[in-house]
Amino acid sequence: MNKEQIESLKEKLLRTRQTLVQEVDNIQKHSNDEFESEVPDVNDDATRTYTRQVMLSRGEADRHQLKLIDAAIAAIEAGDYGTCVDCELDIPYERLLSVPYVERCVECMGKWEQEQKEA
Repeated sequence: MNKEQIESLKEKLLRTRQTLVQEVDNIQKHSNDEFESEVPDVNDDATRTYTRQVMLSRGEADRHQLKLIDAAIAAIEAGDYGTCVDCELDIPYERLLSVPYVERCVECMGKWEQEQKEA
């Protein structure tokens, strides 16, 4: 990859990161507001609990994505961005353009996903 491609991907990562941080903050705030509000009946309480669990799960997924984004930004700063963590070959630019925080090439990702299913 050339310097302009890397810089473009870094900007995309930073924009995505900003959006996710706002989303995590909103989820946390909304979750706390829901938890602290008065519950009129048992059915409302069950619905509120379910909604809160879904929101917290979404927040956890967003936090995981933030970790991947932060790792990608750190790799850019270190000069080793775009290298598969498993086979250590370059990840194609087209893949990084699609998912700029991806850690694995397509082949290694397939193997990794299969291993996760079997575990």
